[in-house]
Amino acid sequence: MINGRRPAVQAMSVKQAEHPGLWLDKYIGPLRDPDDPPPRRSKSDPDVPTPQQRLVDEVAGMGVPVAYAPFYRRWEKTLHEQEGVLLAPATVQGRMAVGLGAESVLETAVTLQRTYGVPYIPGSALKGLTAAYARQRLPDWKIDSAAYRILFGALKTETDPLDTAGYITFFDALYIPGSALADHPLAPDVLTVHHPEYYQGKAVAPADWDSPNPVPFLSATGQYLVALAGPDGWARAAFDILRLALATEGIGAKTSSGYGRLDLPLPEKERH
Repeated sequence: MINGRRPAVQAMSVKQAEHPGLWLDKYIGPLRDPDDPPPRRSKSDPDVPTPQQRLVDEVAGMGVPVAYAPFYRRWEKTLHEQEGVLLAPATVQGRMAVGLGAESVLETAVTLQRTYGVPYIPGSALKGLTAAYARQRLPDWKIDSAAYRILFGALKTETDPLDTAGYITFFDALYIPGSALADHPLAPDVLTVHHPEYYQGKAVAPADWDSPNPVPFLSATGQYLVALAGPDGWARAAFDILRLALATEGIGAKTSSGYGRLDLPLPEKERH
């Protein structure tokens, strides 16, 4: 059975697939053994892609499954019907890399919605960014302040033996269908380690003649629906802090290189 299944899988084309996450997890091509010689190159084909690069290009080219748009519309409608929910579309300014260090068949990963394989921003990441920005940048929002504990909750301490939940719910920010170019929210990207032996801890100083090691990965673009729920005053405070954090700090990985910056406008209830 196994031998019969492998040829069928190897013969599959990415054109037959609709789930980017499934293709990313299960359909990488055969990897080259490190002891094998590199693939031969010719003048007509000077750049022979690795299986990792080919997989990244295939996933980025798949687009959004047809079934995702109806699911998103149902989700958005549900949020609009709830009391105390603030909504606004956050626009990625360039690229975003959420979940880069998670487990993956590649050296890098990307956070994808499990059912549809579409990128999204977990609510826990939004909450963590907001809380970190508040306690690091805003004097009145220290971790032991009453405002911080009310908004984000608090872990038990010697003086407070109970965990407390925050007042605000941070929903997952789902990709808005059609907001990326050609409705392709994933894009091929690359990070290049210029001194691999030095960064591996070997006793080798970095030098100009070191061979760089390009590592392909997937980054995300487009717009994502940010939704926060809670008492009006507290929800608005959290929304304002999150707006600042997304614009100045960014979310996800490689923020020091400019990734993860998002433009989050005022929530829909407060637009004029």
